[in-house]
Amino acid sequence: MGGEALFWIFIVVFSLLMIAGFFLLDRPRRSREVPTRLSVHTDPKDPRGRHQPAERVDPTETTNRL
Repeated sequence: MGGEALFWIFIVVFSLLMIAGFFLLDRPRRSREVPTRLSVHTDPKDPRGRHQPAERVDPTETTNRL
């Protein structure tokens, strides 16, 4: 075989390996942990565990001028 034929065989084999590796590695990992309950539903209006809402500010009372 000539050197050019070996080169193109290498290119084809390398491309197939890259495509196979992409499909094998580009997926989420399976978790090996014991599955627990589903995530707890939280209500966005429930303030427990969150900061209190900030006080409203009147933009006309500021002295900050850029």
